[in-house]
Amino acid sequence: MRLMTPIPDPPPHRITPVTAADADALAEVARLFAEYSEWLSGFVVHTTIAEELDELPGAFAPPSGALLMATDADGAICGCVGVKRHGDAAAEIKRLFVRDACRGTGLGHALFASALDSACDLGYTEALVSTIPSKMPTANAMYDRIGFESTGRFEDHTHADIEIRYLRLDLGDWCA
Repeated sequence: MRLMTPIPDPPPHRITPVTAADADALAEVARLFAEYSEWLSGFVVHTTIAEELDELPGAFAPPSGALLMATDADGAICGCVGVKRHGDAAAEIKRLFVRDACRGTGLGHALFASALDSACDLGYTEALVSTIPSKMPTANAMYDRIGFESTGRFEDHTHADIEIRYLRLDLGDWCA
């Protein structure tokens, strides 16, 4: 893992890629995506979540994307994250979600680091994230620690009546 900021006691979780060939894992990721959408209820109306669920892995499929799922030491499903193409050189990291029972363990950081590693492996030179500062303070602090910088709007969130923060990271140092 190419961490710029170390995880203090890495969690005993397993992070694995999910592909179209693994129907059971895709079903678990679909449940995680639905929980993520429910968790954001009232903050952002997910106009594309139903379509994403129907088409998984969809935009998160190789060769231009990745879908990762985390399990704990007992095999319980804990979280997920997706990487998808956004233009020629950029990967967008989406749907980072950790279930309540697994929060506070460093798993979110580990999942995100794995997503950035996947972006590097896929040949991207920058990573993009969009976030809701009022709902995701821990994620925002992590993005800042990693070195993400504010950027212009790269997604249409005009349907959302809430502050959305758009961030980018040059992956040069991360991928080195």
